[in-house]
Amino acid sequence: MFIAIGVTFWYGASNYQMGTAARMGPGWFPSVLGAIMTFLGVLIAGIGLKNQAAWARTEGIGWTWRPVVILTIAVVLFGAVLQPLGMVFAIILLTFISGIAAHDKDYKQLAIITVTMCLLCAGVFVWGLKLQMKLFPWS
Repeated sequence: MFIAIGVTFWYGASNYQMGTAARMGPGWFPSVLGAIMTFLGVLIAGIGLKNQAAWARTEGIGWTWRPVVILTIAVVLFGAVLQPLGMVFAIILLTFISGIAAHDKDYKQLAIITVTMCLLCAGVFVWGLKLQMKLFPWS
């Protein structure tokens, strides 16, 4: 995701005048931001793949696409159901679908994470930042 957003910013900034570091043009900041995000995306992906491969070798399990696909589906589904179902049900759906991707499923821990995420997100986004976001479908 970082890579996609970074490349998009980088490409979008190519339509604007770059300028110099001392006298920045309108394309300088989005271009630098895009480059930094792309670099961070590549770095995070590389570290994640390296750690996943090391874990798979120690556990005797080969690297699989299953967790990547499940987590991608969970995030896309979260975005799709946020408006109609509200934030609480979308977070519940996100955490439980993401929990399917885990190799060691602990449903008690998953329930604690779900309740914590619901409370934190409601506190920060709805009550703290006053975003116009439904908590429940009926609200």
